[in-house]
Amino acid sequence: MFKAYKLFWKNYFNFTGVSTRSEYWWVFLINSIIYAVFALAFGGVTIVTAYATGHADKTFGIAALIGIAVCILYTIATVIPTISLHFRRYRDAGVTPWFLLITYGVPFVLKGSNVYDKHVLVQTLVLIISIIGFIILVMPSKDRK
Repeated sequence: MFKAYKLFWKNYFNFTGVSTRSEYWWVFLINSIIYAVFALAFGGVTIVTAYATGHADKTFGIAALIGIAVCILYTIATVIPTISLHFRRYRDAGVTPWFLLITYGVPFVLKGSNVYDKHVLVQTLVLIISIIGFIILVMPSKDRK
């Protein structure tokens, strides 16, 4: 478990080679736990402070901003290693890693456009592309003989 997470950070800019399903899922689990701890810690501090001071409107905002800032910093730190992990995972599943441009790029562009909010068909397309990307990430390793 910790070996996979160590590899996640060690391979920060490594877009070569492969990553197994277990590496992907251990990193996913650990990152999810980290985000849950951030949410519980800062959310708990926010609620306790708000009730203790009786100024829920002022205290809630400060603690929430600190929590959001920490989560944003962690997210920024994990963007590149996550993309490189997905790149290696696609290769391990036997899919060209350049397919990430479709499974990441198309939803990103469509969600950022005005078309996304106005058309259910575009939202459905983004959902389908995201599901395809997820399926590729959970595919078994391709036989390398």
